[in-house]
Amino acid sequence: MSVHYGMSEQTTLMRDKFAGSLIHLLEEQIDTGLNLATRIQNAIRRQIIVGALKRKDRLPSSRTLAAELGIARDTVEAAYQHLESEGFLTRLHGSGTFVTETGSDFLRDHGPRTRRRNVEIETGNRGRIALNLGGVRDPVTRAFSAAMPDLRAFPSSTWNRIASRIMREQAACVLNYSDPQGLRDLREEIARYLAAHRGVRCNADNVVVLTSSQQALAMISSLLLDPGDVVAVEDPGYPGVKAALKMAGADLLPVPVDGEGLRVDVLSRRRGPIRGVYVTPSHQYPTGVTLGFDRRVALIEWARSNKAWIIEDDYDSEYRYEGAPISCIQGLDPSGAILYVGTFTKTLFPGVRIAYLVAPSYLVKTFVTARTLVDGHSAYLNQAVLAEFMSGGHFTAHVRRMRELYKGRRDAFLEAFDRHLSPFASFDVANGGFQITCDVRNGVGEAESIRAAAQLGIELPSLRSLYLARPQRSGWVMGYVGLAPQEAEAAMRKLARSLGSGSQSRRRV
Repeated sequence: MSVHYGMSEQTTLMRDKFAGSLIHLLEEQIDTGLNLATRIQNAIRRQIIVGALKRKDRLPSSRTLAAELGIARDTVEAAYQHLESEGFLTRLHGSGTFVTETGSDFLRDHGPRTRRRNVEIETGNRGRIALNLGGVRDPVTRAFSAAMPDLRAFPSSTWNRIASRIMREQAACVLNYSDPQGLRDLREEIARYLAAHRGVRCNADNVVVLTSSQQALAMISSLLLDPGDVVAVEDPGYPGVKAALKMAGADLLPVPVDGEGLRVDVLSRRRGPIRGVYVTPSHQYPTGVTLGFDRRVALIEWARSNKAWIIEDDYDSEYRYEGAPISCIQGLDPSGAILYVGTFTKTLFPGVRIAYLVAPSYLVKTFVTARTLVDGHSAYLNQAVLAEFMSGGHFTAHVRRMRELYKGRRDAFLEAFDRHLSPFASFDVANGGFQITCDVRNGVGEAESIRAAAQLGIELPSLRSLYLARPQRSGWVMGYVGLAPQEAEAAMRKLARSLGSGSQSRRRV
């Protein structure tokens, strides 16, 4: 039985109202860059969704609407035909064009005007964990943000020149998929660099190129751990690894850090199985201390006797300002129990999105296979540019320049700190890295000072938040390499005034 759509007595009035509304909706889309037929589709679809056009409502003929809008009839025809194919309109020969029953009924029940409660699909346990963790926050480009290099000092012209030539000569490769393990040329350069400058035992076949050290930590956690496995972590320590381990369902064992790094003796006294330990031995985050040689040997022996992993995060070891950079733990242990993680985010720039994992030979296939299930591969262009940037000596030259620049900035930072912030906090002198750990004092509260700094546009990362166990130090983790000395001092001066006025208010109370 066919349905007959009759003409309404107010067809002319409705047609005029429809055309007016349509013109308004078309004007809203004028800067979108869409062609006119698509804009008409969007406008009519929107009127149906919000209920301005209802089931069985008749639309003007394509000829009439084209005349009303002053456009070609073919444009309106194209819009009507597309909406008919989507199920919003039906066109009956000899009768006209109408809003469909099926489409309008669905939108009536499920569209934005419905009062029916939306269905909330429950996430899995890891989804709930991720939401509770709140994610890992990237550093911001504000005064004293930790872990941010000075992007103004990067040799962009050299990088761009290499990139332009690669785009001309290797366009087919740049535009295509890449090796999930990473570009071979880059892996060879990374292996050579690590052997010469970090003492890492590896070749190109042990290197897996990733987009970030956080991705490496997440893959290690998900592939080598089962829910309920215990993993030891430095306390205080890097929040990103804690998040990765918790997402994998691991139980975290906080191990205290002192002036010589991780307390391996505390770790050794722990009873029960421990699946692995995470360390930043060359430059502990956030305290800046170096794990002593005796403790390195003790940690390796502990891992062997407990058949446990060591995850070594060598995140900014290139930047040591007194003496030569400290070699890594991985080079001391030929057993294959150490997973070595590094990144170019701090030595180059965050947007390069290149990091690496050095894995034992028997685990490489596992990580590469898993990588294909996560994001496939890293972009070819940046890998190719970095490979040439390293082979041409630009990388090591850049690191040397930055080491001198950052050393000068550290020294200037500490002098300015003494002048402006010493009444409110003390600092641990760091012999390397991007940040300095500070303890608040004289009645200055950590949370209060962080809020005061935020109102000034200043970033003061919390020291207390990096602890899992008590006792906890209250203070800041202040980054200094991204600021010129005059910029750092100006920010300190503002912060000192704010903290000083706050101290006076507390004394009056």
